[in-house]
Amino acid sequence: MSEFQKEKIEIEIAEKEIETKEFLQSFPKEKRYVIYILGVLLIPIFFIAKYSVSAYYLHYFKVNREIGVHEAIVTSLPVQILETNALSILGNSYSAYALIKNPNKDLVASELKYVFHFQDKEGKDLVSQEGKTFILGGEQKYILMPNVKIFQAPVSVKVEISEPVWKRRISLPSVVLKSGVPKYGDQTDPIGFYISNSLYNQSPYILGTVKVNAVVFDKSGKVIAVTQYTANTVSPQQTRDYKMFWPLPIAANISGDPRIFVETNILDDTNLKTTE
Repeated sequence: MSEFQKEKIEIEIAEKEIETKEFLQSFPKEKRYVIYILGVLLIPIFFIAKYSVSAYYLHYFKVNREIGVHEAIVTSLPVQILETNALSILGNSYSAYALIKNPNKDLVASELKYVFHFQDKEGKDLVSQEGKTFILGGEQKYILMPNVKIFQAPVSVKVEISEPVWKRRISLPSVVLKSGVPKYGDQTDPIGFYISNSLYNQSPYILGTVKVNAVVFDKSGKVIAVTQYTANTVSPQQTRDYKMFWPLPIAANISGDPRIFVETNILDDTNLKTTE
C-alpha cells in the first residue's frame, strides 16, 4: 500500500469520526447520555448472546452425537436360549443347564445376568436361582446351576436372561487357558462319578476367577450330568489340579469324554491383574 493510499484512508476515518461526533451533538444532552449508556450495555449483551447461541449448538451437537453412538451400541439381537433342562442328582438336590448363544458377532457383554426358574406342572416357580456370566461376540456356551435344593421335583426349568449392556470390542486381552485330558469314572468311597483334571494359565495375568464347567453326555447324546469347579487367584504359568464329583455312578451310561469348558472373564478389567 502506497503512502498516498494510507493518507487517504486516514482522512476518510477522520471524516467519519467528525460526522459521528456532530451527529451525537445534534441530540440534547440528556438523550446523548441515554445513547452512551445503551452503547455500553449493548457490548456485554452482544457477547452473552454470541456465547449462548454457541453453547446451545455445541450441546445440541454433543447430545445428538451421543444418541447416535448409543443407538449403534444397543442395536442388538437378544441372547438365544437353545436348550434347557433340569437334572435330578440325589434326594432333593437338582442341577440345571442352558445352552445359550450370542447372535451378535460384533458385540460383547462383560456381565450377563440370568435366572433359572424351577417350575411345577402348572408353570409356577418352586425355586429360582440367579447367576451371571459374560459372553463374547457370536459365542455359544453352557451356563450351569450345579446344585439346587428343591422340596418338590420340578417338572420343567425356564431360563430368563436380562438384556445386558452390549459393547463393541475391537481387541481382547490374550488369555490362554489350557486343560488336560480328563480322567473320570465311577468310585465307591463315596459312591458316585468323578472327573479329575488340571488347568494351566498360559497368560501373563493373575486371573481373579476361573470356572471349569463339565457337561456329561449319554450314548444318545443327551446331557445327563453337569458340574462346576471354581479356582480363585490363578497366577501366570500356574497349573491348578481339580476334582469334580457327581453323587451317582453313571460311567456305564456315558459316551465319550466329558466336555470340559475352562473360562475366565476377559472383559472384566478387575479380573485380570498384571504381576508388575
